[in-house]
Amino acid sequence: MAFELACIECGANYDNSTYRLFCSDCHGLLDIEYDTPKSKEARIINGKSGFAGYLPMLPIRDPSNLVTMNEGDTPIVPLSKVGQVIGVERLHGKVEYFNPTGSFKDRGNAILVSVLKDTGVTAVVESTGGNGGNSFAAYCARGDVAFHAFMNQANFDSPKAKAIAFHGSLAHWVEGSKQDVYDAAEKFAEDTGVLHLRYGKSAYFIEGQKTMAYEIPNQLETMPDHVVIPTGNGSILMGMYRGFKEMLEDGRINHMPKLHAVQTEETAPLVAAFEQQEWVSYPGEPRSKANGISVKDPPRPRVVASVCRDSGGSAIAVSEESVLSAQKQLAELEGILVEPTSSAALAGVQSLRRSGRIGERDRVLLPLTGFGIKEPIP
Repeated sequence: MAFELACIECGANYDNSTYRLFCSDCHGLLDIEYDTPKSKEARIINGKSGFAGYLPMLPIRDPSNLVTMNEGDTPIVPLSKVGQVIGVERLHGKVEYFNPTGSFKDRGNAILVSVLKDTGVTAVVESTGGNGGNSFAAYCARGDVAFHAFMNQANFDSPKAKAIAFHGSLAHWVEGSKQDVYDAAEKFAEDTGVLHLRYGKSAYFIEGQKTMAYEIPNQLETMPDHVVIPTGNGSILMGMYRGFKEMLEDGRINHMPKLHAVQTEETAPLVAAFEQQEWVSYPGEPRSKANGISVKDPPRPRVVASVCRDSGGSAIAVSEESVLSAQKQLAELEGILVEPTSSAALAGVQSLRRSGRIGERDRVLLPLTGFGIKEPIP
């Protein structure tokens, strides 16, 4: 697949021979640009209609470097009881915790680790500790990439942190804040020459998320009117937008769903960007149970805001109470146990329904991003 990297700030272009995150000229972040015509021909990966029946364009030069555990093809299930309660008749959830490590992160990390192999990277360092690190550690183990995982000593007994170490990662424990852990990883990378991954900034991780969009036309008779997404860095939202846009361009779908980003009231920098307001961060660490979307300094706020506007969607903030209430609703009414990060999407649907942005008969889809058993249950 022919592609190059393009700076989102100044437009400078780079080849794909090395793992690269930043523009050499302005230090802006990079995106993927393809120059090969999109194929409408259905293709197969690993004996199934890989990543969606149609294989999307992916930034892997040599297919033999693909590192996969058959992630993707996650089911879509009706949420009829919850929909009846909140006044949305056609509500569905895409159960992303059916991925191998129990979260949507597997889609991005499958592509990310494949690109590392594609570009000859054999060892990386990253500050981590959550679903992303758990997933990345698993794919590094499968792809023979050494992973120096810098984690907060305070999370030593966390199941996710233990899983990272159990996958054979080289665990480095650091006392202090998230910033302290990041700084320690950065210094290690500078001292040793090991690549600092910075997966939250990676265009490759975003490309892996667009596979979610490619599956939807095969799973639903009619495309959703709205996709409501829990959003921290924004990788799902940006990835799905790229997938839907590609399918629109080659005629596989006839309309773009409205994409809505949901954040917590405590941590809402992307909502501020959408509303063209300045985000003023707060001291200390986030306290929300929806920790997966509690990102105080996301890497691409303007891009996320543009995606929401271009799709006709929005960016909204929801209360902590509504997040935990939605988590309980899904468990009690639908038998679906998700992390609070995931239930923020349902809280977002409720808010959008109250404001009239979502109608009673609208078709609404929620990515249910992480398995609830991986977090302490309230």
